[in-house]
Amino acid sequence: MSTSTFQFDPIVPFFFAKEKRRDMLQALRRMKYEAGIRRFVLVFPYWYGEAKELHALEAYENFGDMLREIRETLAADDIEVGWWCAPSLRVGPQKVVESESPYYFQKVVGIDGALSRKANCPLDSNFQTQYCDYLQAVVSRGRPPVIFFEDDYQMSNHDVVGFGCFCPKHLQRFEAKTGRKMTREQLEELFRQGGDLAVQYRTLWAELMKDSLVELSERLRAAVDTIAPDTRMALCQPGVSDFDGMMTGPVARALAGSTRPLIRLFGTEYNSDAAQNLPRITFHMLYSKQVLDRDIELIHESDTFPHTRFFFSAVKLRALIAISMLYGLDGSLSYITQYTDGPLEEPAYIAMIRDSRPFFTELRRATQHYQFVGPRILYRPQSHVFRPIEGVRAPVVNAPAWVAALGSMGIPYTPGTGEGPVMACGEDVLDMSEQEITRLLQGGVFLDGAAACHLSQAGYSDLLGVEMAGFEENERASIAHEKLTERNLWNDHTAGTAMYHTNLTGNTAYSQGLYKLIPGHDSIVLSEFVNDYEKPVSASAVMYTNRLGGRVAIIAFNLQLQWFAAVHNYKRKQQFRGIIEWLGGRSLPIFAEKDPNLFIIAKEENAAGNKLAAIINMGMDTASRPSFVVDSTWRKRRAAYLNDHGDWTSLPEPYWHPLDNDKFRWVCPIACSTLRPLVIKFSDE
Repeated sequence: MSTSTFQFDPIVPFFFAKEKRRDMLQALRRMKYEAGIRRFVLVFPYWYGEAKELHALEAYENFGDMLREIRETLAADDIEVGWWCAPSLRVGPQKVVESESPYYFQKVVGIDGALSRKANCPLDSNFQTQYCDYLQAVVSRGRPPVIFFEDDYQMSNHDVVGFGCFCPKHLQRFEAKTGRKMTREQLEELFRQGGDLAVQYRTLWAELMKDSLVELSERLRAAVDTIAPDTRMALCQPGVSDFDGMMTGPVARALAGSTRPLIRLFGTEYNSDAAQNLPRITFHMLYSKQVLDRDIELIHESDTFPHTRFFFSAVKLRALIAISMLYGLDGSLSYITQYTDGPLEEPAYIAMIRDSRPFFTELRRATQHYQFVGPRILYRPQSHVFRPIEGVRAPVVNAPAWVAALGSMGIPYTPGTGEGPVMACGEDVLDMSEQEITRLLQGGVFLDGAAACHLSQAGYSDLLGVEMAGFEENERASIAHEKLTERNLWNDHTAGTAMYHTNLTGNTAYSQGLYKLIPGHDSIVLSEFVNDYEKPVSASAVMYTNRLGGRVAIIAFNLQLQWFAAVHNYKRKQQFRGIIEWLGGRSLPIFAEKDPNLFIIAKEENAAGNKLAAIINMGMDTASRPSFVVDSTWRKRRAAYLNDHGDWTSLPEPYWHPLDNDKFRWVCPIACSTLRPLVIKFSDE
């Protein structure tokens, strides 16, 4: 796809109720002629019905015939129809009740020995052969231009299985990898207790999960190639893709064969209309865009499940798609119809796509040569091997905790490399080599308490400027609140020195997420925990310049456990802004000065020097005249915003109010309403 000719052209999953053929065809044509939607993938086999019985192959043959008929019927309307294979690893005959005969295929086995009720092991040769037969049946009859494999195409998230697969076939493969025979029970014990061997074996285990999916993908691709080598086979990236051995790229390439790889990146949330989660749920697709090969076509998971506004508003869907365009994705798999015999019962999503297509198109086109700016959030996807296994679920973290913190505070960020301080948290630092850690501590780095504790235990306390310890129970109980010290210089638009803390120490997650900081004499204590008598208990935020010349800041919270007023408040917002600027030795490119919950995506265009900021209001209150502090390089003669029709509309000539340290304040003359991205371009043109 050429970015210069980019047009927003979504693909829509569609459940075709065959008993209502005329109504279904009418619905598809309506979406084409009323909303310009021309690409669809028919959902089959879904999760029930004849495709789960012993004569499943016949069901796939019948679906292929139906697909061909629909494609031919709609060809004159310039409507393209492919196949959405949903589910994917759960295709084929299933055991219905426990009293029946054994499962037809080897099922995925969890770390605790639980047997998945539906998911088949991809190493089962019988399953591989049967799956190939299903694909060939559909492709030979229906000739779909594209096949999407739904995101149950993974190993570690299947009904009762949250960490798999530990079946005999995988245990045998693992023995071949390690040269050591181990039972599931032995691996479970090792993975739960942790340690160096557990880290080594969990890394190899994740690799084995990826290899299993690649093997199945290669067989499926080979089966389709015998009939239609030009058929594209696409991966719907699952949320456990990194946990399953960084499988996204290798599996997508195996499915693609000689065609261009195509991936639907995950980036939504189900059953939720919450606004504040946008940074967290979209971070991984931004990361994926940065690290996956550029020849891969990447589209967004624009999923509104369960596909009505009782659970997911059209304005939230619009915001998600807009963010995906800003991140540089190539399109959208837009889940805007219901999987019922009344697919268009929810009209708002389709109307939004119709009305917003020019906006999405121009947003993607206009930002294609821009680079992200802001502090860098460290994300080490394989750091999960250092997290202890508890229960039966995979300890998956797809967005470092700094994402939610900065996203709510109006501080733009990037997951990429380049200039600017690094934000690191939790186990991500454990996945770094000694050389990488040394380089990290030679620059500017902001650590949460968990990351600082890991580094302190590894012997880096002298470079951190603090000793890390756990609180004694009486010390923890004595904490009344947190208070800014006189060394904390950043208090714009705030009042007083006390932060919210009272009544929170009784919360288990909150209490577990506090660390005791013992600063050295050269460390700068910015805030501290105090008791009822205002006497210090422990430092809570510290800055330090180490002997390597590196600048280090530490906050005493495990941010992955925190969504409390103690972290998300006005004083902390200003403190974080000041710390990050101190770490980087320069101003933030742009910062939301006053309003909370303004998620900012900042980009710069090197050739012409243009700047762009997308402001997404995640709060329920309209930001009527939001003000922003910008670095001097953002001070431009002109400003324009992208209107709903995809046109750039000039704003009054910006008035830049000078501030200290070569900064300027700009007050936006138009309001920013909830979940309506306000995209501003600053230029001298």
